Amino acid sequence: MDMQAIISQMVVLFIMIAIGFLSGKIKLLAEEGVKALSKAILYVSLPCTILNSVMGDDLSITTGETLYFVLISLIAVLIPLIIAAPAIRLLGGDKKKHGMYRYLAVFGNVANMGFPVTMAILGAASAFYVAVFNIPYILVCYSIGVIMVSGKTEKFDPKIFLNPSLIAGFVVVLIVATGFKAPAIISDVTRVVGGITTPGAMLVIGASLSRVPLKTTLSDWRLYPVILFKLLIMPVIIWLILKQFVTKELILNVLVVLSAMASGAMATIFAIEYGGDEHVASSGVCLTTLLSGITIPLVVYVLLV
Repeated sequence: MDMQAIISQMVVLFIMIAIGFLSGKIKLLAEEGVKALSKAILYVSLPCTILNSVMGDDLSITTGETLYFVLISLIAVLIPLIIAAPAIRLLGGDKKKHGMYRYLAVFGNVANMGFPVTMAILGAASAFYVAVFNIPYILVCYSIGVIMVSGKTEKFDPKIFLNPSLIAGFVVVLIVATGFKAPAIISDVTRVVGGITTPGAMLVIGASLSRVPLKTTLSDWRLYPVILFKLLIMPVIIWLILKQFVTKELILNVLVVLSAMASGAMATIFAIEYGGDEHVASSGVCLTTLLSGITIPLVVYVLLV
């Protein structure tokens, strides 16, 4: 496993956040611009990223194996969800922020960071599994995750399932099940447009963070147990549970590495879109991204090497 490649990927992400931070400070990315960029990522580039992950590749996995991995991935998504809900209540404080704390503890950056980091650690063969993992992840994230962020638990809106990223996830399943090979032009378009996702999301995080006083970012002590849970405790729990019945080493390793990702960059974008706590979101994503440069190599070394 190439630790140097892992660290290199982290440095690149940090530089992108720094550029976004500077752009926000000098008003190059003003509040309205950040909102517009957030929408473009959420509704255009992220779906393209998901679709492109299974285009143009010679996938050597059966439909049955794919469905099995979807089921195992769903379990891996639900485990932190089940544990985090009661754990966050113990933190006390402003209950309006609890939803964002839960989101940060449960949902990792499995797309923007997941693809490059997992491939750097486990090789190109892991890309397909990361793509398939995003199917149940998106189902849960765009339903329960949005409810967490918005705090609107009184009524579930089925329209949430009409968002482009979730539709892209279902299309990925169909592509794998049917063996469909997209024309080169479609593959090229989704690759180019999807390339906006990672730098765009990092710019949004940095620009949003530029509006949060440093004292506010570092003084919210409740973020630190959330970060500890997300980056270290949860990967160990996932490893302990899944190794009991997941026999294929690559599958287990992919799920453990993905569970160690920093909190999802979509936290800030969801906060902007659905009225969540943007300051907590940006602070949590930034701190977990910074610290994951240390914790991901540590998790890999202790659990997988």
